[in-house]
Formats: sequence, structure tokens, C-alpha cells
Amino acid sequence: MKKLLFIPCLLAITFAIQAQNEAMTNQTVLDLLKEGFTSEVIIGTIETSTERTITCDINYMRELKAAGADANLITYIQKIAKTDFGYEGIMWWNTGDKPKKLYRTQFERDSKSLNLKTGAAMLAGGLVVGAAVGGRMPSGVGAGSATAGTIGLMSTSKDVKKLMLPGTTARVVLTGENGRNPVFRFYFPKTESNSFETFETTADFWYSRVMNSIETPNEFQLIKMQVKQPKKKGQGGFRTFPDEMSYTVMGFESSGAGNRTVINFEIKDINNSTFEVTFPNGLEPGEYCFFYKSGLKNEFFKEQPFGFDFSVQ
Repeated sequence: MKKLLFIPCLLAITFAIQAQNEAMTNQTVLDLLKEGFTSEVIIGTIETSTERTITCDINYMRELKAAGADANLITYIQKIAKTDFGYEGIMWWNTGDKPKKLYRTQFERDSKSLNLKTGAAMLAGGLVVGAAVGGRMPSGVGAGSATAGTIGLMSTSKDVKKLMLPGTTARVVLTGENGRNPVFRFYFPKTESNSFETFETTADFWYSRVMNSIETPNEFQLIKMQVKQPKKKGQGGFRTFPDEMSYTVMGFESSGAGNRTVINFEIKDINNSTFEVTFPNGLEPGEYCFFYKSGLKNEFFKEQPFGFDFSVQ
């Protein structure tokens, strides 16, 4: 009996692995339902697919029901169609598990006198805004406080050098071989239902305007950040741009540590809105941030600059 139960499970797992490199569409889901695959297997396949363009409306809900979809699958499809119209933003791709999204974190003003109150507030604000993956952000008091004090942070290159990321580590930590040699997928969906157009707060407004103007990962630079540990008990640590770097309208230039602070990467086109980013020399342990290099030329980015940060251990 155990052997009989094991075989269907093995087949389902094998199918999910094989389907990771296939695009998932509305029709794919219907086809899998008609072939007898369970909601659990279909959801797992969607989660690990390299590309998905799934939408949901009343007619499609009727098609799903007619094909045998249960409430869990229909609810799941409604959720992903609403929140991201497929993938968008930056994904850590070679995780060994399902892809993981990098958080979008707002920059704050670097302060030489962070005390317990301001340090904690900045950290809390950064975590709240960091949760706003792909332009999504919680509403309410927390979201409002996270965006307070960050309006118009950039106007000159000197302003950029005063920016900081709250906390000494990012929320997404890359580990093991996949962390030292990461693969990222950049998704810039260009559709009328683009999730970048959906915003609920001031920070989301600026973010959506910037991301809708970006075409390729070439418009970002990967910067290795320097960590500033708290000098006194109760103070908050933070991450800043390296001292030896200068910033112009064309982005960061390093006069000291070279490509150890401005990290080179290679780009492979997957399609006209999806790109794969890899690092020929790998990444050493540290704190990193994908930063929009033409920030001084973008009015929206200057209002509320953000980055996609991660840690390598």
C-alpha cells in the first residue's frame, strides 16, 4: 500500500520539477485540471514556474470551475492575479526552492547622532517599507510613518552619499553556493494591468512611476554597502554607500575598491520584459543593494529613493 501511495506522489513531484522551465498561463492551468492534476500540484507548479502570465475575471472563474478547480485553487489564482500579474520586480532565482522576491526598501537620511528613538523608528520604518514588495505596502499608521521624512531626499550627488538603509542586514539573506553565485530574474511587466500601476501610499506612487520607466537591469547598479555598527547601546546600526565612491547623473563610480564596491554583472534576455542577471566572479559575503543609477535624472526617484537589498553569508 505504501508503495502504491508513493508512486503518485513521485510522479507529481517529477512533473512539478519538469514544469519549472515552462511558462504558466490561464490555458496551462485549465489543461492541467483536465489532465487530472490536483490543485496542490498545480499551485506548486505555478509557484516554481520561470514565467507566468495569469489573469482572472468572471469568465475565467467559470472556466476553472467547469474544469474541476476547487475553492483553494480559484482563491489562489485570484490572489496572484491581483497582487502581481505574474512576477514583477527582482527575484532570487536559484534558491534551490521556489524563487524568492527581494524586498524594496526606502532609503533614509544618514544621521551622525542616531539615538534609541530615531534608530528604532528608522528600523521599523525600513521593515514596513521593505515589506512593500513589488509596490505592495500595508495601509494604516505604520505605512504612513514609514514614508514620513523621506520626501525629496535627493537633489545632488552629496545628498545621495548621505542616504542610508536602516539596519545592519537585509531581510533577504543569500546562503550557500546559490548565495555566493546568485541568479536573479528582473521582471518589468508592460501591460495595462501592470502591478506597478497599483499603489496605496505615497511611497508606492513614487515607486510605481520609477519602475514603469525602467526597461532593463542595465539601469541598476549593484553596490556593496558598508555597515555602520551602533556606537552606543540603544543606537540603531545602518548601511551606507562606500566612502570612496562618487555619484553623478550616470550612477556610481568607484575610485578606491573598484569592482569590489560596484559589482559587475551579466544580463541575459529571457523576453522583452524578463532578464536574467548573473555574476561571473561570484559575490563575497556582505551587504548589497541594487540601486537605480540614473536617480538624479528621475524626479520620482529623487522624492523617495529605494533599493532592492540583500545579504550574502
